[in-house]
Amino acid sequence: MIKKEKQRYILFRIITEPDSKLIILSKKEFIDILWNVIWNYFGMNTANKIGLWLLKLDWKKRYGIIRCSHITKEIMISTLSLIKEINSERIIITPIKTSGSINKIKNLAGDF
Repeated sequence: MIKKEKQRYILFRIITEPDSKLIILSKKEFIDILWNVIWNYFGMNTANKIGLWLLKLDWKKRYGIIRCSHITKEIMISTLSLIKEINSERIIITPIKTSGSINKIKNLAGDF
């Protein structure tokens, strides 16, 4: 019998410089950036195990929600922290909360 893989949800905040223009990327563009960081820093073997899904990305409120495997949660947190620049704009992406329940993360995200 195959066990169902446990999922983790990561709520993250996007921090930019106060005088910077609003960065707006599509979900696909942001996922491409995440995959590039994963491939460059962790390699293809790790990338195959991630199970990455971007559930929410709100550039105006500056937060997002990612779903990944419970085994690769720490790698995803590191990946978010490794992103330093998008479209020549300095940026910090900081994880706020990790949970096994999407409802807990959505409740926290509602505070933004």
